[in-house]
Amino acid sequence: MNETEAGERAAALPEWLTDVAEDREEDAAALHQAAGHPDLAECRRTADLLAAFARAHPDDEVDGWALHAMLRVIQCAYAVVDGETEEAAECGRAAKGERAAMTLDRLESEGPAATAAERLVALDRETYELLHWYAGPWPVEWLFPPAKDGRGRVLRPRIVVLFTGPGGLTHGILRILRANVDIVGVDLNPGAVATSRAAGHRVILADVTDLDPEHPCLQHVTGIALTPPCQAYNPSGLRKGHYAGAIDLIERTVLEAAAAAGFHPVLTPEGGDVAPGCEDGYAPRSRMSWDEVREPLEQLEDARAGLMAEVVIWPLAMLARGGSVEWVAVEQSSALPTRIEAALMDRLSEAGWHTTEAFTLDAVDYGSASHRRRRLMAAYRGERPFVDLKPAEPFPVTTFAQVAGWPAGRNYLTRGNRPVDPVTGRAKGGSSRSADLPSTCVTATAYGWACAETGERITLEDISRLVGLPGDYPAHHVGRGRGVRNLTQQRADIVCPMVAAALFGRILGDPRWEAKARAYVEELYRPAKAQEAEQMLLRKLFPPHVAVRNTPWLQLV
Repeated sequence: MNETEAGERAAALPEWLTDVAEDREEDAAALHQAAGHPDLAECRRTADLLAAFARAHPDDEVDGWALHAMLRVIQCAYAVVDGETEEAAECGRAAKGERAAMTLDRLESEGPAATAAERLVALDRETYELLHWYAGPWPVEWLFPPAKDGRGRVLRPRIVVLFTGPGGLTHGILRILRANVDIVGVDLNPGAVATSRAAGHRVILADVTDLDPEHPCLQHVTGIALTPPCQAYNPSGLRKGHYAGAIDLIERTVLEAAAAAGFHPVLTPEGGDVAPGCEDGYAPRSRMSWDEVREPLEQLEDARAGLMAEVVIWPLAMLARGGSVEWVAVEQSSALPTRIEAALMDRLSEAGWHTTEAFTLDAVDYGSASHRRRRLMAAYRGERPFVDLKPAEPFPVTTFAQVAGWPAGRNYLTRGNRPVDPVTGRAKGGSSRSADLPSTCVTATAYGWACAETGERITLEDISRLVGLPGDYPAHHVGRGRGVRNLTQQRADIVCPMVAAALFGRILGDPRWEAKARAYVEELYRPAKAQEAEQMLLRKLFPPHVAVRNTPWLQLV
């Protein structure tokens, strides 16, 4: 290219671009060579918008945004010319994200408030596709504020459930409480996600640590529930989450998370001046990214133990982004180390969730036919909830035999056929248990549980009902083979729906959670009795000559 051509290309640059080009001729050549590349086109489109906005709204901050967008155009052009495909793509994604954010801000400022659905219906195709991309992987309507009543209360609170698995917790909220909430779950197990989706739940297939906890779709989320894997803490496992080094590392990580979100408290000496930028009582946000905060956890022998740090990372990040999250709920092994629990609750308390509480509950006490002791924690930005999660009266006991349809007096084996101890008359290794009691905690090997007398194995339907799910609850395996163990593991991993109903009855302020849970238990384990009770109630409510269509007992509560 001769000097005349280079000069002409440089002269043809937009005015805003000539102002930032370090070498107009060289930059012009790169822009010319990269012309037509989609990432460069995206960068230029956003830069044009910001330059125009800066001219119309003179402001140092706006000028800074525009300048950054202009420099990104040149960076993208050189990346395209040099074959740096990923760098060019990153420039394009960043530019598109800024354009989407500007579009969202414009829509928010236009006219009277409308519902998310009304806003979306009014969009042209191009704008809708832009916002749909921007929202991903979350629902596009979550970019807009939820509808509120006359008192300013959200009519349909948004809830995120991380590590949602096959959906036991969501089942408890939606199917037992019948709560009017908008729930989206996240899990990385494709089989569990397929199961949950088949049950009618909205679930994102992703690793929790790969998602951005400061995503704009999370600004209007009311609550977040987390049920991280428990294997690193369970007594039946290797307990690597109990190692002193692991506990120390998790404690340091949650401290770094608080600093990264801007919620590290700063103590001002009595009578001293507040440090600049610390007027709210916190140090300014550290420059660590969330990936950098998590990086030390890679040293753990069991990576699952480190996922407890997400209990702090997600709500603090959401709040730092301007979110309105009001409560945090956590379910974990009852053997969770107290130091980890204290570290998590302390960080949340320091950030404004001043009311914190924790309970150890057994699913049997909430009507389940199997034991499952779990540690439940919750933190609230408001007052302590008034609804008690402890049952007013004991739930009816359902035995293993009742679920399996066996006669009384049988035992079941949890470890296969083993030699019988001549002294005790029971199988060695403690594998023989009475079927006339609720079962032990269901594990991934429960598909092999069998009657000690007949050798009859229990079915997946039996396992589902043992943990509190309907027998016909969906079951999907993704991968090779039948996935018998995988499907059982899904059941073993769930949050008991009745326990979920109790916890979220308290969180959501539903004083009728216990009546609803009892009705669900009756329908689950004693359908004939539940149907009889339903018919009695219908006879009381309606005259004999009125024809009444049968209604599931649960819907009458």
